[in-house]
Amino acid sequence: MYGQSERQVGRGLTPSTVPVSEAYDIAVVGGGVAGCFAAATAADQGADVVQLERKSAEEAGHIACGDAMKSPTDPKKYPGPIDMSAIAADEDVLINGNIDQIEWWDEAIDVKKVLPYEGHSNVIDRYEFGQRLLEQTAACGVEQHFNTVVNGVLQGAQVEGVRAVRDGEPVGYTTKLVIDAGGSLSSVMANVDFVSLDAEPETSFEEPNYQQFGAAYREVLDTQAPVPYDNALVGKPLEEMGYIWYFPRTATQINVGLGLQMNKEPVELVDRLKEDIKGRPEYQEADFDTVNGMPNKLGAALGLRRPLDSMVAPGYITVGCNAGTTHPISGKGIRGAAVTGFSAGKHGAAAVHDDEDGFISEADLWDHNHYVYVRHGLGTHIAVKEPYNVAASHAGMENVRAAVALLPEDAIADVVSSDGNSLGVRSAVRLVSGVVQNALPLVSDGRLERLATTKRAVGRTLLDFVRTRRYVEKYERLYNNYPANRNDFFEWRDARDALDDAFNDELGISANQRKY
Repeated sequence: MYGQSERQVGRGLTPSTVPVSEAYDIAVVGGGVAGCFAAATAADQGADVVQLERKSAEEAGHIACGDAMKSPTDPKKYPGPIDMSAIAADEDVLINGNIDQIEWWDEAIDVKKVLPYEGHSNVIDRYEFGQRLLEQTAACGVEQHFNTVVNGVLQGAQVEGVRAVRDGEPVGYTTKLVIDAGGSLSSVMANVDFVSLDAEPETSFEEPNYQQFGAAYREVLDTQAPVPYDNALVGKPLEEMGYIWYFPRTATQINVGLGLQMNKEPVELVDRLKEDIKGRPEYQEADFDTVNGMPNKLGAALGLRRPLDSMVAPGYITVGCNAGTTHPISGKGIRGAAVTGFSAGKHGAAAVHDDEDGFISEADLWDHNHYVYVRHGLGTHIAVKEPYNVAASHAGMENVRAAVALLPEDAIADVVSSDGNSLGVRSAVRLVSGVVQNALPLVSDGRLERLATTKRAVGRTLLDFVRTRRYVEKYERLYNNYPANRNDFFEWRDARDALDDAFNDELGISANQRKY
């Protein structure tokens, strides 16, 4: 059934010393949100599923994340067999609706933007949430192997399984399908030879590159007194196209962190965060929250790109951060992982169940792509926000800060939270009026002069914002027509690439500086 070949089996290991000893319908690599939703859904659909997690059972679920989460009990946003209402009812998870606004602070120029959050959001205890997800996944009939580090793949015409070290011993997993929920720097994706898989004329799968990732670090601090922004997600500008955040779990327990894009100059994240909070009175004498007796602080890589063109290859689906569906600018990190995990579990299990020839092709898995982009629509929503990130990266942080200071709050909300992207004559007039109104005090007292930029550059950035909004509409129309079958994919991709070229040309981004 499997014409096996090994591409990489891990340092110090050979095929003869790593026997393929266990077989399942589906292996899900990763114990995060995407991995749990994928594994639980596939098992609920009748597949024989093993979930592989590199951490111990006690440590699993502890993930570096901003932790903001909206509408956790909405079945459209968190579909599948996992009982999100039961998780939300667990007081330790901290789903308490404490967030009702977003705030942007640019303290160097004394600017604060306050955006109402339509419907309350939550800053959750990510560890407790992760533990409840894993418990419910196990209850769905998933076999969970902790302390299991995946370090290679089996593949022939398709991906046929993975190799790993479990509790210090080599082990192999032979499968009909691998669902990769291993995060933005997944070892599974890194080890698959996509070129050699059986797909004509080529695989549709898109491998991301390092310039499409970011680095992040966060700590959870217990303060001595309540913070004055316990109802807000607070963001602040960071050099090199990044931002610092204060996300209150409670009035005295705050998730503080920062992140930046990897295509910019590196920043010493831990030192930079210390520099920021040491001058804030609310964090004086603050203590670390703890998880399993250790300070609650973590760093990670994360995807800062639109969803992959195609998330499937023969015998393989990738989900969550690895698939580009947890982009921070979309505000749908945890939700993006859940939706793609559910879809992979559902459509992956169907492909395995319907398999008659021992080969799981891209066409067999295509419903996953179409569901994410069209039938559910989350993929399209994230994809059409990405042009703003491209434009901001091109403009540079100082110009972005100036533009945010000048833009009216409803225009900013359109980027970070609203589903609407239109820019008709009326909204254009409101935009210009709002910019002029905001510019008067900022120019009169010289605050904008504190930024290392020019009026011409700021004006160009504002014009590019208008141009970007118009291109967002074009991207939205294109992604809403994502192909329902693989045969039409390559023509669709050509059209999308042409739109990328037109957008980059409009903004004056040179070929060697383009993100895609």
